[in-house]
Amino acid sequence: MKNYKNIFLLILMFLLVFAFIPNSSNAKTTEVYDEETLRQAVENAEDGDTITLTANISITSYIGIIGKNITINGNNFTISRIPENWYSNEGNGSLITSGSGAKLNLVNITLTKASTYGVQAYNGGYVLLDGVTIFDCNYGGVFINGGTAEIKNLILKKNGSQGFNNGIEIGKDSSTTGKNTPTLIMNGTLSSTETSGVIYVDIYDPSAGLNVVNSENTVNKIFINENTLVITDQNKKILYKSNEIAHIKPTGDTFIQTETSKPTTESQEKDDTPKTGIETAVPIIIFIIFLSVMFVVIFKEKFFQDK
Repeated sequence: MKNYKNIFLLILMFLLVFAFIPNSSNAKTTEVYDEETLRQAVENAEDGDTITLTANISITSYIGIIGKNITINGNNFTISRIPENWYSNEGNGSLITSGSGAKLNLVNITLTKASTYGVQAYNGGYVLLDGVTIFDCNYGGVFINGGTAEIKNLILKKNGSQGFNNGIEIGKDSSTTGKNTPTLIMNGTLSSTETSGVIYVDIYDPSAGLNVVNSENTVNKIFINENTLVITDQNKKILYKSNEIAHIKPTGDTFIQTETSKPTTESQEKDDTPKTGIETAVPIIIFIIFLSVMFVVIFKEKFFQDK
């Protein structure tokens, strides 16, 4: 019994020691309210840090993240471009770019009025979009440029100019290096106010590759459907379809059409046959006739038995 008591006291001592050990993580949260404080916070951020907006912020050139894992929490505020003062540094017109060796978590934020794209995953950079809304960007909403974008909760409105919508563009331009394969990961929900141009593949070199991935619990999924990519709902009904990509061979799940995923024809959606009102009464009439016949048969048998 004494041994059990000693063991119990030893375990309790260890628990108390661990409870009072200070948190070894140096991750910090920095609040920003304008372009200057945002840039300074990004420059000084270390792995695991969070940058939180406390106001809408307008910027004059892109915000770049390289070689670090950070979170930008929009706190339901907006990052936008100042058109008259915009400086396209190194030709990058995106509002935010996750570059080589970086993982950027964008949370609860709106991106708008970009010279080119709202956010770019560039040359091996990784960006996770969770509670992100993107609209009114000149080239497109999201540019996967030799990087990886993971969609957890993304709302796309109209992006692109000259009347064409461009939601998520997947490509790999000449400025990228190495074998960084453009990758789109579905891990939640993607919705768009537009139905066309939601997914656009702009890869001309077949060797560049293209990966599409579905997490286990994602609501909306991405599939390879013959020569296109398609986004489906939870019932595998196709919501959005990409342009033709016959010249490349993407890797990912193949779309298998089911009854629920088949497009609904106009005749299935709406029956324009004039209704007289008797259609709904037919089952009732049949049931009454059936009861009447049964009553007659039973009454007749009873009548003859009494005889």
